[in-house]
Amino acid sequence: MGRSAWDRRGLTLLAMLGVGIMMQTVIAVVWGAAPGSRRDAWPVALSLCFMLSLSSAGLLWAVWRARDVPAGLALGLAIAAAGVLMRVPYFGAGPMLEDDHFRYLLDGAMVAHGQSPYALAPEAVLRSADGTLAPLVGAGRAAITSINFPELRSIYPGGAQAAFALAHLIAPWSLDALRAVFLSAEALAAVMVWWVLVSTGRSPLLVTLVWCNPLMAFCLTGQAHVDAVLALPIIAALLAAHRRAAALAGLGLGIAAGVKLWPILLAPLVARALWPDWRALAVFALVLGATTLALCAPLFWASLSAHAGLTAYAGGWSVNNAPYAWASYLFLQLVGPGTGEVLLRALVVLTAGAASLAVAARRPADLESLIARAAILAAALFYLSPVQFPWYAAWFLPLASASGSWPFVAASIGLPIYYLFFPLAAAGLRDLHGYGLAVLHLVPVLLAALLIRRSSAAGASA
Repeated sequence: MGRSAWDRRGLTLLAMLGVGIMMQTVIAVVWGAAPGSRRDAWPVALSLCFMLSLSSAGLLWAVWRARDVPAGLALGLAIAAAGVLMRVPYFGAGPMLEDDHFRYLLDGAMVAHGQSPYALAPEAVLRSADGTLAPLVGAGRAAITSINFPELRSIYPGGAQAAFALAHLIAPWSLDALRAVFLSAEALAAVMVWWVLVSTGRSPLLVTLVWCNPLMAFCLTGQAHVDAVLALPIIAALLAAHRRAAALAGLGLGIAAGVKLWPILLAPLVARALWPDWRALAVFALVLGATTLALCAPLFWASLSAHAGLTAYAGGWSVNNAPYAWASYLFLQLVGPGTGEVLLRALVVLTAGAASLAVAARRPADLESLIARAAILAAALFYLSPVQFPWYAAWFLPLASASGSWPFVAASIGLPIYYLFFPLAAAGLRDLHGYGLAVLHLVPVLLAALLIRRSSAAGASA
C-alpha cells in the first residue's frame, strides 16, 4: 500500500462518511418537525431502520478496509469534521420521533430552581402549579404535559441531573441546549478514544466507529439521550486507574454511576488495576463511595415510596430483548406470574455481578487489556439487560472502538430494528417484535465475531 491516506481505501472511507452526513441530514429535515406518533407509520419506521442500518454497515466496512491506512492530519481532520457535520443538522430540528427529553427538561428546571426532581411526578408538578412551582410550570407547561409515564417520578441519578441542569442554565426548556451538552461530552469522549488508540498502538481511524457512528449520531444528538455523557467519565476513570491515580479513578467511576447506575459494576475491574497498592485501593473505594452516595442516595431514598420511576423500571420493563422475553415466558410457565419475573430478574442481577467479578479475575496487563475488559463487561451488561434500547449501545460502543472489538461495534447495524416495534405495536402485534424480530439485532454481532475468528485463523490482524 502507498503511504498516502488518499488511496482507494481512504477515499472509500471518506465516501462513507459523506453518506453518513447525507443520511443524518435527510433524517433531520424529513422528520425534524414530525410528531412522535409518526414513528407508528410503516414508511417512517422502515425508512429509519434501513437508513441507520445500511449507513452503519457501510461505515464499519469502510473502516475495516482502511484500518491500515496511515492516519494523516488531513484524514484525521476529515473524520473530526464528519462527526460534527453528522450532528449539526439536528440543531434546530424537533425531537426526532422521541419524547424522553421532555423529562430531562423538567428535571433540569427543577434542579436549576433548587427543587428535588424526585419529589413530584410530572402530573403532580402540574397540580402544584399554584405554589412555588408556578413560574416553572408556566414556562415549561408544553414540555411537562408531553412527558411519558407522567405518574412516575424521575429515574435519573444525580450525575444525569447535573447535565440536565447545565442545559437549563444554558437555555431554559431548550432541546438544543441538551444537545449541546451531550455533544460536548461525546466529543471529549471521542478525543479520549483517539488517545487510547494511539497509546495502545491501534489505528486512530477506529475512533470513526463511535464518533461517526450513524446510530449514535441519531440517538444521542438527534433524539438527545443522556447516555451520551456516559463514556466520558468511564474512560476517564479507566485512564486514571491505568496511571494509578486512585482518587480520579474513583471520582470518574462515581460520576458515571451517577449518570447510569450500572458503571458501579466496573469497580472490581478498576480495583484490580490498582492492585496490590492497598493505599490506592482505599482511596479509590473512599472517593467512589462518597461520589456515588452523593449522586445516587436521593434517587434510592425516593424509590422507597410510591410512584418511583426506578422501581417501575427495575421491576417490569422489557424492550427489544427477545432472549429475555423467551426466558420470561418460560419462568411464567414454570413458576407463575409475578414470582417468575422476580426470579428471572434476580438471576440477571446475579449474572451481571458474576460477570463483573470475572473480568477482574486477573490484573490487566496494560491499558489495552483494561479497556478491552471494560468493553466486554459493558457489552455483557447491555445484552443481559431486559431493556435494550438502541441508545444503550453508548454503554459499550466507545470502549469497543477504543479496544478494536469489531463484533460489539457491529451492534449498531442491527439495533435500528427496534424502530419497527412502533408500527407493530400500533397494529396490536407488539409480541411479534418482542418475541421475534428483536432477536435479529444480534445477527450482525454474531456474524462479525465469526468473520473475525475466521480472519484471525487465516493470519489477518484486526
